[in-house]
Amino acid sequence: MSNEKNSVIAPTFDEWRRGKAGLTRLECDLLLSHVTHMSRSQIVARANRRLNCAQLSQLETLGRALSEGTPLAYLLGEKEFFGLSFDVNPAVLVPRPETELLVELAIERIEPGTQLLDAGTGSGAIAVAIARAQPKIQIDACDTSTSALNVARANAQKHRVQINFYESNWFAHFHDHKWHMIVSNPPYIAAEDPHLAALAAEPRLALVAANNGLAALTQLIEQSPNFLHQPGWLLLEHGYDQAASVRRLMTQRGFVEVKSMTDLGGIERVTMGQWHG
Repeated sequence: MSNEKNSVIAPTFDEWRRGKAGLTRLECDLLLSHVTHMSRSQIVARANRRLNCAQLSQLETLGRALSEGTPLAYLLGEKEFFGLSFDVNPAVLVPRPETELLVELAIERIEPGTQLLDAGTGSGAIAVAIARAQPKIQIDACDTSTSALNVARANAQKHRVQINFYESNWFAHFHDHKWHMIVSNPPYIAAEDPHLAALAAEPRLALVAANNGLAALTQLIEQSPNFLHQPGWLLLEHGYDQAASVRRLMTQRGFVEVKSMTDLGGIERVTMGQWHG
């Protein structure tokens, strides 16, 4: 008798996608694109092409990790933000679309000669996006995480922008520095927030703050006037239910023109104020 090896026929792109009921069409297409090195349009056009064994194995591993809670951006190694592709890994938060509002508001208020600080830069997405839009201004960025700064520096190099990076816990490294604008997307989630479980794969240091999520926001509001030119702007992203508290804190500190702006979902996502001393 001859020994015949039963070979398993790998599925086509479309068959694999239809077999992943727990994943969205977009997630499937992005994983297929990542593994096959084809664009999404090519994936659609070649839906009947069969995967090879190596591709199928990689897809199954990635699909399982995604189902278990690993962010898609970590699996792909990148995330689009403000029309740009950013390298990401578990050392940094995955950039969110709602943070684009912070970038837009900052760009609208930048004038020639503006010096800007991105406090708690993470992946560098905010600083790099602003630098691409306003390449002639001075941009500094800081973070307390060495690993995060490595990602941020790589993204600045990737997009060919000049940003000065500093390892600093907020303003601890700075003494005589002053900026015309300080922007930040700090940790603002309360430790007991039920939504935190869905973010377990992302760095807790960049997510959670004491005092019901207000500790970092309060520190930035209290200390930033010492580092702002007069007049100078402070723009802060915060949680969906924190706008009133942030406005109150900024007003009490002496900021003027304090107001909150809504994101595309209608949520007050960014609060800003001007410092006149």
